[in-house]
Amino acid sequence: MAGREFLEKKIIRATITVEVPYSNELLNDGSKLNKKLKQVIADTDYIPHETQAGNLEPTTRPVIK
Repeated sequence: MAGREFLEKKIIRATITVEVPYSNELLNDGSKLNKKLKQVIADTDYIPHETQAGNLEPTTRPVIK
């Protein structure tokens, strides 16, 4: 039954694309890039995204939950 419950777990997956001006500092320092990405997201009124929903296969991308 545990396997079936896993297969029936529905999720919503929203994928966003964030662009920032090129900077060697951001590219080479993950914590600075992370801070900049959070700033860009926080400063927008609407986050354009691609949405999928349902019984989705696990993604190979990192996921924020």
